[in-house]
Amino acid sequence: MTINRTKLGREYGYDESTVRFWVEKGMPQDTEDNARAWIVENILKPLRNTSVQEQIQQEKLRKMAAEAATAEIELEQRLGNLIELSYLEQSLSEYFSQLKNYLRSIPQKYYLELFECQDALELKVLLQNIIDDVLNEIGNQEYEFTEELDEQQEITINLEEVDQDDITTKEDETQ
Repeated sequence: MTINRTKLGREYGYDESTVRFWVEKGMPQDTEDNARAWIVENILKPLRNTSVQEQIQQEKLRKMAAEAATAEIELEQRLGNLIELSYLEQSLSEYFSQLKNYLRSIPQKYYLELFECQDALELKVLLQNIIDDVLNEIGNQEYEFTEELDEQQEITINLEEVDQDDITTKEDETQ
């Protein structure tokens, strides 16, 4: 037997989408009596037992917890314990792009060596060695990418200093 969600929602003064949310939260759907008992126990009683002042205090506490979590995240970022998502995305996309290019270049770079293989076992071993070399090479380049990013940040800082020097020089010249 299915419960009529529209009817149930109308009886309690809620929308059908709210009743659907209750089902997701665990409202039984076997009988209407069980559903009503669940609604009374999990929806109506908490509303009766809390005052507006308590709800305000709970929301303030939730807001304070969110602010504390935000402050902790900012502190961890300043300490260098967290990585920005944009940097991580950029770094990983660059890494996997290079990996794809390196792996796709294997047939072009090593086709003569691969063609000279006498049997499948020799080809397998050669390919494993080539792939291992490529993976080691691309693994070492990840560190170079980080160094390039540090250099780029230094250049940006130096450019900002140059821009500030140009501004003061122009102001002196105009006076």
